[in-house]
Amino acid sequence: MARNNRRNVLPNTYVPVLSKKALTTVLMRSPKRSLMELVQRWPQLANTQPNIDGAKPREIRRIGKEVLETVRQWRASPAGVSKRTIVDTIVYEWWSGGLNLLQLSQIDCQLIVDRPNAYSWVYSTVRDFSGAEVAVSLDPAKFLDRLSMDLSTLYLSYIYICRHPQLPLVLIRIQVFDLQPMSTVKRSNRPHISSNRPFLAAIPMNSSHIIHSPGDDVVSSIVHQAIERSLPQSRGRPLTLEAATNQAPVRSLESMHILHGNSRFAHSMGAWAPYADNSVDTSPLGDTTNHVLASENASVQPVATPLQELKTIANLRFKGTKDGAYKSEKLFDDDEGSKPKRWHGDDDDEAGENPTTSEFTSIAPLQHVSFVLKEPIEKSGDESAIKITLVGSDVYAGLHELSVATADENEMVLDPRSIPNWLTGT
Repeated sequence: MARNNRRNVLPNTYVPVLSKKALTTVLMRSPKRSLMELVQRWPQLANTQPNIDGAKPREIRRIGKEVLETVRQWRASPAGVSKRTIVDTIVYEWWSGGLNLLQLSQIDCQLIVDRPNAYSWVYSTVRDFSGAEVAVSLDPAKFLDRLSMDLSTLYLSYIYICRHPQLPLVLIRIQVFDLQPMSTVKRSNRPHISSNRPFLAAIPMNSSHIIHSPGDDVVSSIVHQAIERSLPQSRGRPLTLEAATNQAPVRSLESMHILHGNSRFAHSMGAWAPYADNSVDTSPLGDTTNHVLASENASVQPVATPLQELKTIANLRFKGTKDGAYKSEKLFDDDEGSKPKRWHGDDDDEAGENPTTSEFTSIAPLQHVSFVLKEPIEKSGDESAIKITLVGSDVYAGLHELSVATADENEMVLDPRSIPNWLTGT
């Protein structure tokens, strides 16, 4: 969804000045299957027709049919086609005149879905005048109008809004452009402008938090303020958007949504996760024979080795269940329904690109965790402080795996029986 009914709002069809190399880099980030889906969709939309310099409308229509037929052949070919071939055909043949803003926005938003770890995220909190958190419910069309009107007073801009197909999130891609005062590059009938890096935001349903791109530069600050002013305000209850302090960016949108969206797991991590998973308590109207205590003896497997016993303890400490598994298919509330996750691991040229899961994978993987331990010093009244910072692709999964590396106490680095709760993600 994108609109251009205001001054200084660029249209869907505007083609920014990007080199072939830059376009190739943008496209190569996407999975092969998504590229074919986009290429198949573009000739069928009025604003994303093939773009070839000097081509007449009849020629464009012919090329559009050629695109659809070629993609059909690619899909049917037993040998398949390489991603590089698809990208080169897009950049040097079908869209040799460049990709427009709508296409670039679709590529970025699809990448968020296909590669959840492709971007880093932070969050801000919506508060009222008294400092209380306020859950926001946005009308995407009205929010887009207010945001584009606000930004158009300062920048040339383009805003694209869509819904995440797997998570209950509204995705927003905001890109602002600066006019170049003087340019030696002559472009017909349009000024030469330079683009800033797109600012991405993800707004959860019925949450007081807004997830967005990190950044402390001037443009990010202005966009952040524009989002604040575009929230559904009322005279008696003005809202502010307060950025959380001392937060490390998280390289997982799903983790951010679980922690700051509408997931019941947000405050039930580690050993408390079974309560959010609804596998401990039974509804007063539920069947008590299905209670975990009623089937405990049948489900518990005999402990064969000290290492297996250690793994059971570690699972209880880090995940709250003996086998480390949960019964919930979704870790968040989703009234509208969502599509299942789509993985692209079956593509030969994308092997190893997708995040893999293991028995240790956390509910919400975090890449950066810091703790400050304070201890009073006897007789002096002062405190000593030690800061511990842990970094990795999934910090708590790494600690979990390390705690069951060996059952030999002489070689054990972490003992799951005595590890403090704050190191288990609780």
